[in-house]
Amino acid sequence: MKLQWQILSVVIFSTFVMMPAVAQTPHRRAALNKPLQRELLRMEKDDQRYRQLIEDEMMSMSRAGTAIPSSRYPDIVRKQDEIDSRNMARLEEIIKGHGWPGKSLVGEEAAKAAFLILQHSDFARQQKYLPMLKVAAKSGEARPADAAMLEDRVLVRQGKPQLYGTQLHSGPDTGGKLVLSPIEDEEHVDERRSAVGLMPLAEYLKHFGLEYKPPASGH
Repeated sequence: MKLQWQILSVVIFSTFVMMPAVAQTPHRRAALNKPLQRELLRMEKDDQRYRQLIEDEMMSMSRAGTAIPSSRYPDIVRKQDEIDSRNMARLEEIIKGHGWPGKSLVGEEAAKAAFLILQHSDFARQQKYLPMLKVAAKSGEARPADAAMLEDRVLVRQGKPQLYGTQLHSGPDTGGKLVLSPIEDEEHVDERRSAVGLMPLAEYLKHFGLEYKPPASGH
């Protein structure tokens, strides 16, 4: 189970609950693809079906300082994994037929749904479609914050420092506690976060019950 492996071993903690707000720029076309819009929104509901339960489990483990999940956890993860695989297979079909489903094709919310599906897919597809999402963000078809989150996730899964501080992890090496994954040039992380519409790192980490201690200046 890919999601179970992520959570129990190196978990790249997802930001599926506290998705920070970013400035919105209206994107309109003569006619949105309404059927595709509705489909993506239905897929988003499935994407979120078990994620609150998974997050609750993670937070409970972090508070208890344990890396051992409850007995119900594997089944919840299995069900969400099946949904994620199905959603990503369909998203690939959509991309092949339409390109990246951006705001002008499917509207703001459905474009965000496409990002969430990719964010929760397997590593190979995250790597494959990250460049496409970044291009969409630069052209106003996707949210810059979404591209930043996925870029962080890919970097961390490559064993590299993240850029925007969106990824946390827990596992046996942290005693089950959530910790912030390493950040490249951490002194300037809030500048990068602001540039893509993300809230300050300290504020973001409060949502996870963590206090942020910035690096000493000059180090």
